[in-house]
Amino acid sequence: MKRILITGVRRIGFYIARHLIQSGQKVAFVYHTSKQVALELEKMGGIALRADLSKFESYSKVVEETLSYLGGIDALIHTASPYFSTPLKTLSREDLYAHFTPNAEAFLMLCKLLYPHMLNNPEPVKGRMVAFGDWATNTTPYRDYSAYFVSKGALHTAVKVLAKELAPHVLVNAIALGPTLKPDEFSQEKWKEYINKTPLKREVSMQDVLMLTEFLLNVESMTGEIINLDSGRHISGECI
Repeated sequence: MKRILITGVRRIGFYIARHLIQSGQKVAFVYHTSKQVALELEKMGGIALRADLSKFESYSKVVEETLSYLGGIDALIHTASPYFSTPLKTLSREDLYAHFTPNAEAFLMLCKLLYPHMLNNPEPVKGRMVAFGDWATNTTPYRDYSAYFVSKGALHTAVKVLAKELAPHVLVNAIALGPTLKPDEFSQEKWKEYINKTPLKREVSMQDVLMLTEFLLNVESMTGEIINLDSGRHISGECI
C-alpha cells in the first residue's frame, strides 16, 4: 500500500484519487474550493486537506498534515492547475502568478519539502513525483493562454531539474495531457473541434490516464520524462 498525496481533485485529480483509494492506496488530497468533491472522496476513505496552493505559506502546512495523517509519504501527484484565458494584450502580473504559483511553484516546493521524508523509506526507489503538464507546452502553444503556458513550461522544466536533483532515490516524471475532459468554458462545438484536431479523433481515455499514472507510481528505471498522452495531438500541426 502506497501513501500518496494528490493536489487538485476537481477534474483529472478526482478520477485519479478515486481510483487509487478504491485500489487500496492510502490517499490524502488537497482541495481548495471543491468541497462537494472532497466530501465524496472522504466517504470513500480519502483524507481531505483544504489549502490554497497560490499561497506560499500553505506548502509546509500541507506537508505536515500529510505526514501526520499518512504516517509517511511514498508519492506526490500534482494535478492542480488553473486554466483560463489570458490574452497577451490584457495580461496582468496577477494573471501570471494565479497560474504560476499553484502550478509550478507548488510542485517545486512540495517536492523539496517531501523529499527528506521519502528518504526514510526502505526501498531503493524511495519515492515518486508525478506532475501533469500539457502536450502543447513543448510544441505548439495556442493563443490567449499565455499565463497558463508559461506556468506549464516552468512545470516541465521543474520535472527535469528535480529528476536530477532528487536522483538516485526519488523519481520525477510527468504526463503531458491532451484533450481529456472538456473545460467548463468550452462549448460542446468548440470541444469537438479540438478533438477533431487529434489524429485519433477522440478524447484521451481516462483509463489510459489512470494506467499511465499507476505505471509512474511503480516504475523503477525512468526519471525526467514528460510523456505525451494526447491522442497524437502533438504530431498534428499548428494550434490557433
